[in-house]
Amino acid sequence: MKKILILGAKGDLAKVIYKNIDKVNNSIYRLEKKNVDFINSNSQKKLFLFIKRIKPDVIINCIGYFDTNKGDFDKIIRSNLYPTWLLIKYFLKNKKCRVKIVLIGSSSYNKPRKDYILYTAAKTALNNIQTSAKVLFSGTKINFYVINPPAMKSRMRSKVLKLLKISDTGKSPENLVNIAKQIIKKVQI
Repeated sequence: MKKILILGAKGDLAKVIYKNIDKVNNSIYRLEKKNVDFINSNSQKKLFLFIKRIKPDVIINCIGYFDTNKGDFDKIIRSNLYPTWLLIKYFLKNKKCRVKIVLIGSSSYNKPRKDYILYTAAKTALNNIQTSAKVLFSGTKINFYVINPPAMKSRMRSKVLKLLKISDTGKSPENLVNIAKQIIKKVQI
């Protein structure tokens, strides 16, 4: 039985991942902002203690924030990068762990979007962090993966595109299921 920790559990993708994971053969733990405010540096100890207590085999980081160029710089950058940085910090001190960490990127990392430059920059940085983490943790049982899904319809995306007065060309909600299945397959759960 694998222990799976889903971060950002209230998001649309996290909910679909949870719904599609085999719950008979896996123990699933979900953390959301009300449990641990992932972009608040004071939450670091809380997250570290939780990881230490449950010893997950898989961590799926669904934390992210999508906004327009008028959005808050700190919120966009911190929401998309800080939780991953916390995971790296934790596992640097715990290199004997065996864990697969899945980061949710975006297809925008290699196809910049003019209306949400910061989001694109954050997702590009996330891909670079994942590449560096692979090197940093080589020779250990700590593996980082990044999934870069195409635009997908979600509550957050709809809200932003409405502000921009742009029609949503994202994939249909069923695409979330395909993305969830891709993640599940990637980490063999």
